[in-house]
Amino acid sequence: MNKRLVITILIGLTLLINCKGKKVIVTYKVPPTQEKKEIKKIDFFAPADSLITSYQIKNWLACNPLLDSLAIMYADSFKVQNAQTRLRYQDDYSAAQDKICVLSGLKGGYKEYKWIMNNIGNPKNKSVIEAAHASVY
Repeated sequence: MNKRLVITILIGLTLLINCKGKKVIVTYKVPPTQEKKEIKKIDFFAPADSLITSYQIKNWLACNPLLDSLAIMYADSFKVQNAQTRLRYQDDYSAAQDKICVLSGLKGGYKEYKWIMNNIGNPKNKSVIEAAHASVY
């Protein structure tokens, strides 16, 4: 919705600047409200063989820059003195981590992300990691 508002404002400003005093009536039809995509996190159970799939590594890589940005955004939030406020920020942060992971394709949320991170160095996963052009340090 915010995106539509920004687009509408930009169109209006463009018309205002380009029309130079001419009277113009602009109408913008807002499409019917679309159902919001529900974010469904599932319980993640690590496979017994510790093998990461190519689908998982691709989605894991997609999560990384988003999770890094989230950490930067919340860095100051964890420095507050009020313990109650800090706990609320931590809960918000954890929920945002899960949401980012699920939207990126890791349906197990941040738990699945952490499992991949912990098993990425396993020699069994070397071929999947190389195929994704990822590296382990």
